[in-house]
Amino acid sequence: MTLLYLITHAHTQVEPALDAVHWRLSSTGQAQAEALAALPFWRDIDRILVSHEAKTRLTIAPVVAKRRIQIVAGGQFDEVARPGWVEEYSARVQDFFATPDRSVGGWEPAAHALQRFLAGITLYVTPCGAEQIALVSHGLVLSLYRAHLLGQWPADFDAWRQLGFAAVACVDLRTPALVEDFKPVTNSPLRG
Repeated sequence: MTLLYLITHAHTQVEPALDAVHWRLSSTGQAQAEALAALPFWRDIDRILVSHEAKTRLTIAPVVAKRRIQIVAGGQFDEVARPGWVEEYSARVQDFFATPDRSVGGWEPAAHALQRFLAGITLYVTPCGAEQIALVSHGLVLSLYRAHLLGQWPADFDAWRQLGFAAVACVDLRTPALVEDFKPVTNSPLRG
């Protein structure tokens, strides 16, 4: 059975002047990354998939410092493409989820982001294999994938807001089905 552990990246230091793809972990995020590295499931992980954004690699840095695990970066797991800082971020996210087939404020449409994410899983994961894989990605795309797995389309804004940083879920890819929903490794600030 192929298990896929979904992991949201650890909490980041918000820097409005920088594109979010360049944000680094906050001190809270660094503590979350350390707590994440202590979880027992890592001893069974064969590969780690990450997005191209540094915060996903920084989230697993404590793990790879302790264990030799292959890391594969795929742009399919990047966060939803967004053209820059938005003052009313929560309102934009709510619109993004509510209208999944169209772009809101220049953002990549939710339906497109989900298809990109699913294509990445198809490309990098063999559902009938015996691998244990960890995938570190981002709150919006992981919320879309979670909604897809649960048959709750479009994705729910409140579920996204509650999705912790450095939270872990588990998917059995044979079905595919969510075996264990997201749980943060430590206390986590709300999103938005």
